[in-house]
Amino acid sequence: MSKDLAKNIGELNGSVKSYVQAKVDLAKLTLLEKVSRSISYLFNMIVVTLLFSLVIGFGAAAFAVWYGQTYHNYFEGVLIAGGFLIIVAVGFLLFRKKIVTNSVISNFSEILFEEDEQEKES
Repeated sequence: MSKDLAKNIGELNGSVKSYVQAKVDLAKLTLLEKVSRSISYLFNMIVVTLLFSLVIGFGAAAFAVWYGQTYHNYFEGVLIAGGFLIIVAVGFLLFRKKIVTNSVISNFSEILFEEDEQEKES
């Protein structure tokens, strides 16, 4: 009887080790997925922000050139475009918390707590 008990305890010990290793591997894979999704989100946000900035900059430059050709005063065109860019920058500074911070926090919380919500629904 004691040999069977020792054998069962040995098998149980092996099963527990396998289970713990599987849980550790699952945690590593979950962490890897969340980190990669977070980095991907940040990279996408940086690219979109840079492209948006380029569009605004080229739009301002195009306006300044158009204004200069139309009214024969490039200086005024540049001043108007610069004023528009300053207004956009001040607006962004005033509303950056609503625009950027809330968006980033909500997306990161969605990425990080997605699995927890799926477990609660089940």
